[in-house]
Amino acid sequence: MEFEPSNQLQREYFSVNYRTPDHPVICAYSDPKIEFIRSHIPLTGAILDLGCGNGIFTQRLACEGETVTGLDFSAHLLKQNPHDELARGDATYLPFRDAAFDAVFEANLLHHVPNVGEVMREMSRVSRKYVALSEPNRYNPLMFAFSLVVAAERGGLKSCTRYLCQEANSTGLHVVACRTTGMISQNNTPQMFVPLLRRFDRQISWGQYIIVVAEKLPK
Repeated sequence: MEFEPSNQLQREYFSVNYRTPDHPVICAYSDPKIEFIRSHIPLTGAILDLGCGNGIFTQRLACEGETVTGLDFSAHLLKQNPHDELARGDATYLPFRDAAFDAVFEANLLHHVPNVGEVMREMSRVSRKYVALSEPNRYNPLMFAFSLVVAAERGGLKSCTRYLCQEANSTGLHVVACRTTGMISQNNTPQMFVPLLRRFDRQISWGQYIIVVAEKLPK
C-alpha cells in the first residue's frame, strides 16, 4: 500500500541528503548513545529502529541484535538507508503485531510527530520488553534556538527529560535510566571540532540530547 505522510512541512523537511552512517561525525554522535543504552538493557534479539531515516542507528543496532527492522515515513531517506530490512509507514499505526520486538528504539522522531502519546503507545505495544528514546534537549541553548527558528523542529521546544519520562510512564513503561549528554550534532558539527566535543559525552544538564531507557511493566 502506498503511504503518504499527511504533514507536508515534515515531508519537505526530510527531502534532503544527510551524512552517511559511517561518516566520522556520525560515528562520534551515535556510538556513545548506543553504548549508554547497551549499558542498561540488552540490545539482543529482534529490534525495531523507528524513524530510522538513512540508517545511522540502524547499522549500529544491526551489529547488536539478531534481526533489526527499520521503519520511516520518508521514502527519500529510506533510499539512503543501506540496511536490508526496511519498511515505510506511520509511527502512529505500526504494521507489526503486539510484542513483535525485544526492543524498540527511536532517535529524533518524537519531536516531529503531532501526537507523542500515540507513538509511545505503539512503541510499547510492539515491544516485548524494552523501549529507548533519544531526543533533543530544550535546555541546550543551541537546540532551543534551532527549535525556535526551524518550523519543522518546533516540537523540540517542549523536549526535556521530565516530559519524556512522563510520556514513558503514562504509556505503562518504567524508566530504567536517562541522561542528558553530548555536544555533537549529526549534520551540523564540523568534523574538526569532534575531538574537542567528545569530552561532553557524559551527563551534563545542558547537553544537546536526552536518552531515556525504559522497560515494560508486567501486566
